[in-house]
Amino acid sequence: MNEPDTLTMRHILTDQPDPGEKTHVLLWSQSQCALHVESLAGMLSSNRRAYADNRPMDYVPVFFGSDDMCHQIALALRGTMADRQRMRSIPPGRLQHPREI
Repeated sequence: MNEPDTLTMRHILTDQPDPGEKTHVLLWSQSQCALHVESLAGMLSSNRRAYADNRPMDYVPVFFGSDDMCHQIALALRGTMADRQRMRSIPPGRLQHPREI
């Protein structure tokens, strides 16, 4: 690795400005059928660690805002998440019309 790449990597992983703890993000995981709220700074830190470890990340940001607003959006999405979880529990080939579930 040449010197410019090393400096860039160090900057990406450690020298990022703090975006503050006031901005939060609502994250969605399809594989876990889950929602998660955390600070933007926390999300970026986790993503940088995953990048450094070459580890895949499943959580996708779906909303940015205040902590309270992210939790309100998550609450509004709980019905959809419950429907998706219920669909996961139905054996393949046994899917029913949504009104029958």
